[in-house]
Amino acid sequence: MAARVDRSWLAAVAAAVCIAGFTALLCVVVRSFRLAISDIAESETRVTVVNADGSVFYDTGDAVANHAGREEVARAFADGRGTSLRHSDTMKRDFLYCARRVGDRVVRLAIPSTGIRRSERLAWTGVAVAGVLGACVVMLVFVLTRRLTGRLDEQEKRLEVAAANETFRREFTANVTHELKSPLTAILGAVEMLGDGSQLSEKERADLLGIISGESGRLGRLVGDVLSLAQIEREEDENVGSFEAVSLDDLVASVVDLEQSKAAGQVRIEITRNDAASVKGDACRLEEVLQNLIANALRYSGTDRIEVASVASRDKVTVTVCDFGIGIAEQHLPHLFERFYRVNKSRSRTLGGTGLGLAIVKHIVRLHGGDVFVSSRPGVKTTFGFTLPIIGDKA
Repeated sequence: MAARVDRSWLAAVAAAVCIAGFTALLCVVVRSFRLAISDIAESETRVTVVNADGSVFYDTGDAVANHAGREEVARAFADGRGTSLRHSDTMKRDFLYCARRVGDRVVRLAIPSTGIRRSERLAWTGVAVAGVLGACVVMLVFVLTRRLTGRLDEQEKRLEVAAANETFRREFTANVTHELKSPLTAILGAVEMLGDGSQLSEKERADLLGIISGESGRLGRLVGDVLSLAQIEREEDENVGSFEAVSLDDLVASVVDLEQSKAAGQVRIEITRNDAASVKGDACRLEEVLQNLIANALRYSGTDRIEVASVASRDKVTVTVCDFGIGIAEQHLPHLFERFYRVNKSRSRTLGGTGLGLAIVKHIVRLHGGDVFVSSRPGVKTTFGFTLPIIGDKA
């Protein structure tokens, strides 16, 4: 009599293969999309302001053709916003057009979309394949219900994490949209005032051009920080950082010298302790962490001196940046390393902050196996710091 085959184990193997294939496909889609976003970030974005009759009120590329027939512009006038993806015969490139109605005009961004079409097709293919694989997994789960009852709690936790991630993605998208809206509104207002050139003095013209330049720079910094944060998170998730031995005490001394020169003598930055210590990491990213912490103290604290210390223990090194300015209220401390969190929103925007600096600090430190912390006594002292594991004594 032939041996009986345990079909439940075969089903389990088939389920594992389907899930592995699905995960690999999603990784390909995500990587392709991120590469496309990187291409977009390296190119210039055109800004066009269109009148109600379709004529061009302002364009960074000096376009003059009537835009009334452009799909995204028509939708924006009708519904408040519109988008389209098409080939530009003028520029000989594919562009992603995003338009939004502001008052009686429409502001349109033209973003070179190299790689977007490929990513979109790949994404839809991934969705279709994922649907088929999902149906197979559901059938297999039904067969294996009795064998998998002990893992239901773990599955429930995974679903909760997925729901939390979805909520986070929505909040992050809303925050980015809000941050983009402010500089775009400022640029549009300045452009409208420049349109009435006969009523403006030379100083007023220069001020308005300064607003356009400043807000454009703010947009660039925001996009740069968002892309930088995404890259750091990818390296953190995939554990693909390019690390080597870094002399942290030399790095601290170098960064403090650089930031002291930027302070131009208005604030004294001094090293109170700098123990010899080596860590495994990316020197450029670690410099970015310390520069961000010192820049925050210079920008927001109102202090006249900053103290930097690097203290090594048996297995870790702790770096702190202390200021003696206005301080931070206790209720804000748990949220300071969150994306777009600001203690004083209007002041932060005035000083040019994007709200992502401390989030970038947190993820760089975690990428290096460390942690961040903050403490503050308002009006007395505020300390930002991070810890990193030591790999050995400095040679």
